[in-house]
Amino acid sequence: MKLAARNLSKRFGAHHALRDVSFEVQPGQVHALCGENGAGKSTLIKVLSGIHREYEGDVLVDGASRRFASIRDAEHAGIVVIHQELALVPELSAAENVFLGHEPTRLGLIDRARMERESAEVLRRLGSAIDVRTPVRSLGVGEAQLVEIARALHKKARVLILDEPTAALSEREVTSLFEVLRGMVRAGVSLVYVSHRLREVFALADQITVLRDGRSVTSLAARDCTEGELVRHMVGRPIENVFPPREVVLGEAALRVRGLSVGTRLSEIDLEVRSGEVLGIGGLVGAGRSELLLHLFG
Repeated sequence: MKLAARNLSKRFGAHHALRDVSFEVQPGQVHALCGENGAGKSTLIKVLSGIHREYEGDVLVDGASRRFASIRDAEHAGIVVIHQELALVPELSAAENVFLGHEPTRLGLIDRARMERESAEVLRRLGSAIDVRTPVRSLGVGEAQLVEIARALHKKARVLILDEPTAALSEREVTSLFEVLRGMVRAGVSLVYVSHRLREVFALADQITVLRDGRSVTSLAARDCTEGELVRHMVGRPIENVFPPREVVLGEAALRVRGLSVGTRLSEIDLEVRSGEVLGIGGLVGAGRSELLLHLFG
């Protein structure tokens, strides 16, 4: 399916979120959408997926102009979005989440056998052996994302839009996700991939469109572009030194933590932050970063 936007403009009061944006996804293509925060990526996604219904310009599906009345309307046309925050119900099983809002019935009752059978089949096509009866809360982040993708496939998505899909994934889970996405492309699904991680963009994308200040500034083949050139288009100027040296005069220690342990989540945490200093705390999902900050905050 070919999805295109022609001269899209969207404003919120006096603020122009999009100005004459043009964007085109060819069948079976991975098209990356890049830009700084506030460039208009999320607004464009919401127009393409039926969330924003009032706008100027055209959305075209296989050359025909469409104006979606709702998210479900866009999904019926084959356009499905997977947002950064997964829209799953933790207490429901994987199968129930795949069919959420589209539950099949038999003799007036939900046909759970069909749900489990068809969910297992879709996940098998994605290379996953998840037990579809497992509650989503018991799945890892990567497995939960596969459930979300399975739901999109079950809706017969022809264009799948992924908004920062790797933000909470480990390196191994990213590799597995990319294998799944490449398999979907080989099966004829087009992908719109939104990410700030440029290495991933170049690893996956065929085409890249850059938004800046609500405008589409360029669209170019990934193989013909370098990371430096892409950054230049995103920020509007050459970046000679991404991390220029800084001279910082640090003051006295403003916060000291020694041997902080809380249950099984935090063990012997030591850190110190001095006045005028920026301290970074890194780690994968589940490593304890949020717990640390919550306990420091009391």
